[in-house]
Amino acid sequence: MKLNSIFERAVRLCGISEEYLHGNDLLSLRVRALSAINSTLFDLCGAEEANTLSEDLDITPAVADAAVYGAAMFISLSDGDTDKSSLFSGVYNAKRAAVKAETGAVRDVLPETEAV
Repeated sequence: MKLNSIFERAVRLCGISEEYLHGNDLLSLRVRALSAINSTLFDLCGAEEANTLSEDLDITPAVADAAVYGAAMFISLSDGDTDKSSLFSGVYNAKRAAVKAETGAVRDVLPETEAV
């Protein structure tokens, strides 16, 4: 998944239209969004920091969905919209908990005992 798709979904959640994105040079917004996405992906799965929004990253759909809300939380906070940031924070934390709770591997952790 390209980071740009996470960016586009996050800014739409923040109320920034696609026409506004394509009609303006939003270098400042893109820089802040890249930082927000990098922070969110590192929190979710320890992903390496990306340098551009056009990079492709191998993440699960659940991680990508949670990253959208995490990025929207940070973007709205950087814009000073604390109401939206609070809303996205609740959604992000729920999705983050679901991602972190996924079972990666099952191991036998019971102690071995001697035969009776």
